[in-house]
Amino acid sequence: MVLININLSIDYLQVLADNNYMTNLTNQVLTLQECSEYLKIAESTIYVLARKGKIPCQKVGRNWRFRKEALDRWLEGEQVLRSK
Repeated sequence: MVLININLSIDYLQVLADNNYMTNLTNQVLTLQECSEYLKIAESTIYVLARKGKIPCQKVGRNWRFRKEALDRWLEGEQVLRSK
C-alpha cells in the first residue's frame, strides 16, 4: 500500500513540475524548439517566419530567441518590432 502511495505522489509531483514549467515561461526567452512547442507550430515554420521577420525574435549567434511576452502580443495582432 505504501508503494502505491509513493507512485501516486511521484506522478502528482510530475504534474506540478510540468505546470510550474509552463508558469515559468511567462517572462522567459524561448529557443526555437520551445517557441514551436508554445505556439504549436512546426519548427520549420517558426524558422521561416523568423528569417522573414514575420515573428518577433532575435538572432543570437547562430540561434534564434523569442520572448514569450512579445509572442503573446504578436498572437493578439499587435505590431511587434524585431530587434536588430
